Amino acid sequence: MRLTRRNTIIGLGTIAAGAGVISGTGAFDSVEANRSFEVSVSGDAGALLGLEATNSTIAGTETGGAGDNDIIFFRINDSEAGGDAAINENAVTEFFNAFTVTNNGTQDVNLSIDLGSASGIAFTLASERGNANPTDLTSTSYELTSGESIDVDVKIDTTTSGGYEEPTGNPYQITILAQTSAAQQA
Repeated sequence: MRLTRRNTIIGLGTIAAGAGVISGTGAFDSVEANRSFEVSVSGDAGALLGLEATNSTIAGTETGGAGDNDIIFFRINDSEAGGDAAINENAVTEFFNAFTVTNNGTQDVNLSIDLGSASGIAFTLASERGNANPTDLTSTSYELTSGESIDVDVKIDTTTSGGYEEPTGNPYQITILAQTSAAQQA
C-alpha cells in the first residue's frame, strides 16, 4: 500500500477511533469528590418524627443529643415508686399514654417499633385501648399521616416464658421506625 494523503487520513482516523474506544469505557479505579453536607438536628419533640414523653412513670427525656437536644428514654421512675421501682413478676403491667408520636414531616409514614433483643413488651395505640386486639407497633405498622399525632401505651408482660426479663448489663435498645411507602419498596 502506497502512502498517500488519503491512506494517511484513513490511518489517523482509525487510530483516533481506536483510542476513543480504549479510553471511553467509563471504568475507573478511584474517585475522590468533596461535597458539602449539612443536617440540622433537633430534640425528639421537634424532629421530623416528634417523640414526647407523656407518662413520667415510664418515659422521660434527657439531654443526650447534639447540643442541648433532649432525647426520650423508657425506664421505671424510682422517684414515682418511692425508691426501688420495679414491675411485678408474673403480671401484666400497662402504662397508659406513655409517649406521643407526631409526624412533623410532609409525607405519610408507616410507624413501627423494633424491640431488638427485648421481648414481652407491646407498644399499642392508646386510641384502641379496650379493643380485643389493639395495634401493636412491635408486630405491625401504623400509617401516620403528615401532621398526625398518636398516643402510645406500653404493656410489659412477665407472665409467660419468652416474656420480659431484666437486661443483664446495658439496657435494651429499641428502634422507632418511620418509613415512607417509597422507602419500604426500595
